[in-house]
Amino acid sequence: MLVVYFKTLLLVQVFYGIHGSADTPYRIYEMVPEGICKSRRIPLFDNLLTQSDPIQLRNPERGAIFRQTWNASSFKRFADCKFYLQAPPNMGLYLTVSTVKLRKNSRGHCIDSIVVKKSNEKKYTFCDAIDDDDDELRVYADDHGKMRVTVNLDSTLALPTLDDTLEVKFIATVKRDCMEGYLPCEDDEDDSCIYKDFFLDGYANCPECTDEKGCFKESEQVQIMNPSNVLLSAIISLLATMVVFGGCLWCLYRYRNCMGSCNSNSAGTVRSNQNTAAVAAEHLQVELQSSAIEIHPSAPPEDDKDLPPTYESLFPVNQPGRTSP
Repeated sequence: MLVVYFKTLLLVQVFYGIHGSADTPYRIYEMVPEGICKSRRIPLFDNLLTQSDPIQLRNPERGAIFRQTWNASSFKRFADCKFYLQAPPNMGLYLTVSTVKLRKNSRGHCIDSIVVKKSNEKKYTFCDAIDDDDDELRVYADDHGKMRVTVNLDSTLALPTLDDTLEVKFIATVKRDCMEGYLPCEDDEDDSCIYKDFFLDGYANCPECTDEKGCFKESEQVQIMNPSNVLLSAIISLLATMVVFGGCLWCLYRYRNCMGSCNSNSAGTVRSNQNTAAVAAEHLQVELQSSAIEIHPSAPPEDDKDLPPTYESLFPVNQPGRTSP
């Protein structure tokens, strides 16, 4: 039972956190969960044929806050957002562009954009919350109480880093003829009154932020390089890569030539040494043969030999007429 109680309490808190309680003067719309931003998975003809119903601001004592933050992944899937606003009959609208964090290129041109279209078909295209003409927060008024707001994000161009985000926030407020409980936004306009609780509540509802005694200028651009600069950088990177690669090939070519020259010199040296050794061996062989030819026996000649005594000298022969004793 206790678990069911806590679950119910949590659901109530989530509901009030998203839609606001009955005591708060604003109804909060998270644009992606509310279906204001269409998924790119939906076929194109569905987006063209499907007309969103206008968001009715039936109670002039309650405003509406439309907000959304995209990260590096979600802005590619939910890049097209569009909603229509409609006030009660005989009442008008104020639309405050409270927070804008979109991209510009290096030339100051919008990459992402917001388009506000009024009932007279006049369009205003921008990508920041500050009006360049008067340096004030952008607040658009329509006496007929009809507006269309479109947010276009360039999903083909990635964010500079994964930590970067895109963000928008709009505040819609019903304006009407002045009466009790309502205060004027513009002193010279009788139909510029808004509910008194919108004054000094921390949200700018009136032109020039007269309800807050000054504007809270929350505008920031996610800087990104100009596509032409991106192309130039890509070309430079490609050329640098080619130069480095060519240098490596040249070094390899020189190294191989050097190794080939060294091997040729080594082989020539070896062959020269072999030839020198062969020539030396031949010379040595010739010298040995010459030495062998010049060598004779060392025995003395026969004239120099001591011959043995002759027989006659050893045994003399008797002369005739002589007898032995």
